Amino acid sequence: MRSPFAGFTLPAFFVRAIAAEATKRGASRAKLLADARLADDALADPEEPVPLAAVFDAWASAMRQLRDDALPIAVARTFAIEHYPTLGFAVMTAPTGREALARVVRFGGIVSRSGRWTIEERRDGARLRWIRDGERTLGHRVANESAMAELLHASRQTLGADIRALGVSFRHAAPPNDRAHVAHFGAPVRWNADEDALVLPSAMLDAVPRLANPALARHFEREATLRLREADADAPLLARARAAVTAALPSGDPACAAIAKQLGTSERSLRRALAAERTSFRALVEDVRRDRARLLLADRRTSLGEIALALGFSELSAFSRAFKRWEGRAPREARAVG
Repeated sequence: MRSPFAGFTLPAFFVRAIAAEATKRGASRAKLLADARLADDALADPEEPVPLAAVFDAWASAMRQLRDDALPIAVARTFAIEHYPTLGFAVMTAPTGREALARVVRFGGIVSRSGRWTIEERRDGARLRWIRDGERTLGHRVANESAMAELLHASRQTLGADIRALGVSFRHAAPPNDRAHVAHFGAPVRWNADEDALVLPSAMLDAVPRLANPALARHFEREATLRLREADADAPLLARARAAVTAALPSGDPACAAIAKQLGTSERSLRRALAAERTSFRALVEDVRRDRARLLLADRRTSLGEIALALGFSELSAFSRAFKRWEGRAPREARAVG
C-alpha cells in the first residue's frame, strides 16, 4: 500500500530546523539524517524540496532520541515568518489580520500540498483547522503540533506578541508532558479531539499588521498567486492526481480520462506514470477514499450518509461495504471507538 504522502515535499529548511534544535538538545544529527534517509548535502539549499516522509522520519528520530515532548514547540519558535519568502511577505504586508490569515489559507500550497488550512469566523473567534490526511505516526503527530504552534508564532510576529489562543485541539493523544504546549498557546489543549484546530481571538482579525503596506500587499499577492500556479504545475503528477481525485469525489466515481484531462495529460500517460509509482488509477482512488473516510469519521458532526456522498458513493451501504473491506469493521464501529 502506497503512502498517502508519496510525491509530497517540504522545503529542506524544515529538516534543518529540526536537526538544529534537536542537536542543541543532545540528539545525534548523523543518526537523525540517517533515519530520514537524507544525505547532509540534501540540506545545503534551504529551499530544496525533500520528501515529506523524510521530514516525518526526522521528527520521529529526534523525538525518540530525546524523549522531549517540548521539541515541536521549540522548533516552531525558531521560525521567522521571513523563512517563507513570498508567502511570508504577502502575510506581513496584508492590511488586516483577517486578510493575513486568509493569505495563509489561500497561498499555503506554495510551501506544500500535503496539508491545508481552513478558516471560519465564529462567535468564539477565528477557528483555523489544519487538515492533513494519513496515519497519525509519531512524525506526523509532532509535525502537526509544530505546524499549529508555528501559525500562532507567526501571528504574534505579524500582529503582536501578546496574542493568546482561545482554544487548541489535536486529533491525537496527549504526550506525557504538554506543559510547553499550554505555555506556548496560552490555553489548555484538548487531545483526542475531532480536529486539529486553533481558535484565535476575533479582535486580531481587524488588527493592522505592523508592516501593513497597501502597495507591497498588492505586489506580494500577485507574486504569491504566480508562485502558487508554478507550484501547481511543478507538483509531482501523483500528488496532483491525488488532489484532483479528492476534489472530484463528491461528484461520484472519478474517471481516469477526466482526471488526466484536468491535469493536462493523456489517460495513457497518467496510467503509465501511476504504474511507474507501482500503483494504478483504481488503487489511487481507493487510497484517497480510505484516507478521506478516516478523516471525515473523526468529525462527529458529519453523518455517515454525508460521508458516503462526500466520497462519491451512491448510497451508505456501498460506503459501508468498502470501509469494511479497508478496515475490517463497519464505519459505525470505527467511529464508536475512534
